[in-house]
Amino acid sequence: MFDLEGKIVIITGASSGIGAALAQGFSRAGARVVLAARRKQKLEMVAAECPGDHLSVEADVTDPQGRRDILQKTLERWGRLDILVNNAGIGAYGHFLDTTEAEWRRLFEINLFAPVLLTGEALKIMLNQGAGLIINLASLGGLLAHADKVAAYVASKHALLGFSRGLARDLAGTGIRVLAVCPHLTATEFFSASGGAEELAPEVKKYQGFMDSPEEVARGILDQLDASRLVVFPTDKPARAYAKQKDL
Repeated sequence: MFDLEGKIVIITGASSGIGAALAQGFSRAGARVVLAARRKQKLEMVAAECPGDHLSVEADVTDPQGRRDILQKTLERWGRLDILVNNAGIGAYGHFLDTTEAEWRRLFEINLFAPVLLTGEALKIMLNQGAGLIINLASLGGLLAHADKVAAYVASKHALLGFSRGLARDLAGTGIRVLAVCPHLTATEFFSASGGAEELAPEVKKYQGFMDSPEEVARGILDQLDASRLVVFPTDKPARAYAKQKDL
């Protein structure tokens, strides 16, 4: 079992869903948690449920200053960084031909470039320490096209998974590990906040009973922090879905 006592953990997108559940789970396990997100009020509500030492940082991870604020405030408070969880992300639902260039660019800005650039800055800290863990929330959509009308989303998560694979190779022997977490359907506000949410709503309702809860996903991630493999399925549901669809 990975010992989290006293570890310094940054979690982006910590104001709701999997990010919120992870923040509270890490905190209960003894970690010192930095909760980062854009929505201050929701962030504070989540932070209030973290029993351990924690810090809330209102920041937009797509903004260079926001990324600098997260890392600077972490170092000012604790002087090190042990784990970075790149959880912030968005979805998009709609036919490829109806997806605009602006929507494609926004997806990649949040789902790929923000974690890539934040990771680049975090690694400067971790390499000096000789240890660290990067966790990227890549989705089952990073491994396969798991549904119709999600080409842009799937492309962004495939890119994040590809980045995770390449980064892991580049960091071999440094003491820094990379995990790419691939949950499937999770009961969060992700679907209502995604582009095309109105069109997606009937599908969400249809599959709601099959979804994992954010707490189940967070627990599955925490239980596998010491995994030697790169790709981690937090529950049995995405593992089964991948086994069923990987050859399609």
